[in-house]
Amino acid sequence: MMDYILLAGAALNFTGSLKMFREICKAPPLESDSEEYLQLKLFVAGVAATFGSLYVYLFFNPALIVPILIFGAALKSWAFITSLVLYRMKLLRFKAFSEFGLSNGIVAVLFWVLIGWKWPG
Repeated sequence: MMDYILLAGAALNFTGSLKMFREICKAPPLESDSEEYLQLKLFVAGVAATFGSLYVYLFFNPALIVPILIFGAALKSWAFITSLVLYRMKLLRFKAFSEFGLSNGIVAVLFWVLIGWKWPG
């Protein structure tokens, strides 16, 4: 049952990836949006989808959960912490903080719980 946390993480990543890709395709780039910025957004969308695929793989191949999921939990923790700092500095609106930072923070906690539950194997 605990392994279903992986599917929650995958869903969050795939949703974020599709949202970023849709934003790029939906809105024409502004003159202030450099090509590098658009490429960065596409790259980040791809990374999110890749991690989502990895979480699905781990769901079906749980023997590798602990060593690989540590990276995912650390990345989600980083997303939460940096979003929280930006929100507290009033550089990020609450909507963006809740959609990205808070959601990643919740999944990070669940991932750390899953790691603790599976550790040492």
